[in-house]
This record gives sequence, C-alpha cells and structure tokens, in this order.
Amino acid sequence: MSGKNGIILIDKNEGFTSSDTVRFAGRRLKAGKAGHTGTLDKFASGLLVCLTGSFTRLSSYLTEQDKVYEASFEFGRETETLDPEGLVCGEGDVPDITDIESVLEKFTGEITQKPPLYSAVHVNGTRAYKRALRGEVPDMPSRRVLISSLEITGYTAPLLSVRVACSKGTYIRSLARDIAYSLGTVAFVTSLRRLRVGNAGIEDAFKVDEINEDTPVLDDRKSVEALLGIVGTGVPDAEVNSFILGRSLDNAGYLPDPEGKEHLFCFDAEGRFLGLLKKKGERWAYGMVNGALRD
Repeated sequence: MSGKNGIILIDKNEGFTSSDTVRFAGRRLKAGKAGHTGTLDKFASGLLVCLTGSFTRLSSYLTEQDKVYEASFEFGRETETLDPEGLVCGEGDVPDITDIESVLEKFTGEITQKPPLYSAVHVNGTRAYKRALRGEVPDMPSRRVLISSLEITGYTAPLLSVRVACSKGTYIRSLARDIAYSLGTVAFVTSLRRLRVGNAGIEDAFKVDEINEDTPVLDDRKSVEALLGIVGTGVPDAEVNSFILGRSLDNAGYLPDPEGKEHLFCFDAEGRFLGLLKKKGERWAYGMVNGALRD
C-alpha cells in the first residue's frame, strides 16, 4: 500500500469543509487515502483528527471521544442554520448576564437535545439539511448528550463567549438555541473553534498550508495509545511477520485473555502499530492490519 499510514492533527481554517480540508492535506502528505474522525461545520475552525492509509480504519475509535470547544453566541437574532451562514429568521431581546448565568446549570450534565434542522442527521433515510433545502421541516429526533462543563469566558452584549466540554454528538448550535429559548429569546453561533478531541489538542495541530510530504504522522505506540486512551499489547519479534500476514492467532500465547475486552491494539518491540484485534466469541480475530508494514 502506498502513502503514509498514521494520524495527523490539523487546525482547520474557517470557510472550508472538513472533507475538503482533509482531502487537501492528504494530497500534500502524498497519503494514499485520508479521512477525519468528526466533522466541523464549514464556518468553524479548529482541530480535525486526520487518519491516513491503513489508519483510516481506526476512525470509529476516535469519533467516540469527548470534545472541547470555544464558541460565541449572539443573542437577539436567530438564523435558519443557527450559524453565520444562514438568513436571519427571528429576533428577540438581549438578556442580562445574570439571566444567562441563572439558566446555565440546566444545560450542564446529561441533557436532551434536538440537532439543528440544517445538519447531517438522517431523518427517514435522508440528511436533514437536504430536506430543509427542499423547504421541508422534518421532526428532528432528540438525543441524549453530556455537557461536562459550560463556562462563560466573556459577555459583551449581545455576544456571549463560552467554553464547552461535551460528548460525541453534541451540537453547539443547538446549545445556543436552547439556552436562548429558555430565556424567552433567540440566538445563533457566530464563531466556533474546536480545541480538543479526546487527548488530542489544538496546540499540536498543523495548519493545512504547513503540511507537506515530509510532515511526520503519528504512528508509534506512545502516540497511538495516548490519542486513543488505550493500553495496547506487544507482539514478540518472532511473531511480527505472522501477525502482519494475518496468519492464525490460535497459538498466539502472547495475547491476553479476551474476557472483558472488545478489542486490542498491537505493537512490535519498536513501538510500531501492527494492527487491531477484535473479540470474536471467546477468541481474538483480526480487525485490521497496518498495511504499510507489508510493503
């Protein structure tokens, strides 16, 4: 398999889609293929975790991680998309800071949230935003999300600055809308920046125009374990070739008992990521193998 295999952290610019950002970065890296682990809206900036080559198959393990955002909400106006790209569709009062502070506790912890109408959520098999563009107003399904912390970092009416730590699936646009509705007014998100995805931070990210074919990707044991929040297992030197060729694991005595585990990340003595095993019945089976090691 050609191209780089690993993880690279990207600081997405405003005005670009997540897919375009990752595609452009992949070309600059000369990666065989590339994908991301969680979309940022076009108007937003911040951390995209980009996977290249064989590592794209690890996407589901990173999409589950918690996120941290900085955002700005404008009170007194609402747009159709709940962001700066939509047309203004409603107006209301601008609340005092004391009123805002009085309702924030209701939006901390596990809450019920409806995604924005203009979102990629599927409603009866079709993306919600596609229905909205056709003039439809589908009933958006509610979901439970966790807001670990919601901190006000500044307020110069009508703009409220916040820092939010939340679970997968949380919509900051919905959070702004719902806080405003609880105060009898309206709001939308004017800016959004993602600072963290799990253990990955924006401080370690590259701007797209900084990336080239010499930019290193993260593919070592220490980095993968840290980013995924896992502890892997080592594969003895004598077993590495058998592992990367996908041979039987029936007599692999170096593997821990799968009881109580669902998957296992494997590394060689040099810290190279070899692949992922999944529990199948009472034994381990291959989930993916780092194809770069077969070249």
